[in-house]
Amino acid sequence: MCFAWPDNSGYLLLLIPLAVLFGYGYMRQMQARERLGPAAAAGGENRLFFCLMLQFAAIAILLFALTGPQLCGGKRVVFRKGADVVFMLDVSGSMLAADVPSNRLERAKDAARFIGARIGDGRLALLLFAGSPLVQCPLTLDREVFDALLAASSPDLVETKGTSFAPAIDLALRLFAAPRRAGGDGAASPERIVVLLSDGEDHEGGLAAAAEKLKRAGVTLFVLGAGSRTDALVPDPRYPGGVRRDAAGAVVRTRFSPATLEKLAVGANGLYFDTAGGDAVYDHVAQRIERIVEASRPVPVPSGGSPLYHGLPGGAMALLLVERFLRVSRNVRKG
Repeated sequence: MCFAWPDNSGYLLLLIPLAVLFGYGYMRQMQARERLGPAAAAGGENRLFFCLMLQFAAIAILLFALTGPQLCGGKRVVFRKGADVVFMLDVSGSMLAADVPSNRLERAKDAARFIGARIGDGRLALLLFAGSPLVQCPLTLDREVFDALLAASSPDLVETKGTSFAPAIDLALRLFAAPRRAGGDGAASPERIVVLLSDGEDHEGGLAAAAEKLKRAGVTLFVLGAGSRTDALVPDPRYPGGVRRDAAGAVVRTRFSPATLEKLAVGANGLYFDTAGGDAVYDHVAQRIERIVEASRPVPVPSGGSPLYHGLPGGAMALLLVERFLRVSRNVRKG
């Protein structure tokens, strides 16, 4: 057996609290019947339990149907082509530091713009993140839309301040097409690539777990660092020419943290680059992505699938009808 939508298997976890809820409801109903006297409770335990089991089974079948179960006749080899590329752009306040011309954020935008223009076959997406992530542009083939939304990216678009990589990486993984199945032309779903652009500040941690998620998902990671090795002042966008200060009134300084970015890249089996190299570095990254896009590699996918999920909702409905019949028949006899 194989599944058309394996990402939906998480819904089956809802059966755990549901079983607890049904058990609690069963005990409450039996206690209520006992308070009414032996005559009300006699003979009703088995019927009540069976009815609740029918309800639980019907819900379980519906949740199982969401995974798209199929009868599969083995595996066949297809070739995976193309790529979906998600650019993760750090728009935290520290990215406004002008230790590199014209500032870190503009340097990162230049890198994304250059690399995106070189990717000839594939969809691009743009995810902004600071303390929380935001999808600025979903996966699209329209380069003009991508470039326009990239140009409009700024710290003002993300409400939560600070920098947190882990939730942004989780959202990046959700941006990719969920079912990685072969299409009608025999080509499997495209390679998945993340290009992360940041100065390396991370206020929340969880880098190791985030890197492991990327590696397990088979996502190729390129990390580009923006900034210099010296301390830099953080501009305050509320006051032109002003600098950001903390609650005590001290000037806030930021420092480029390539070690954090290198750690993330190594943990995900990815590659780290410094944007100080300018167009030469961008060109090198673009060439590597292009080689991935142009390459075809064999991958096994299920073949000869016969969908089972079409009939499952009908089976769940039949169970609910049986449960309803048992309840009505008992009420009629009592009446």
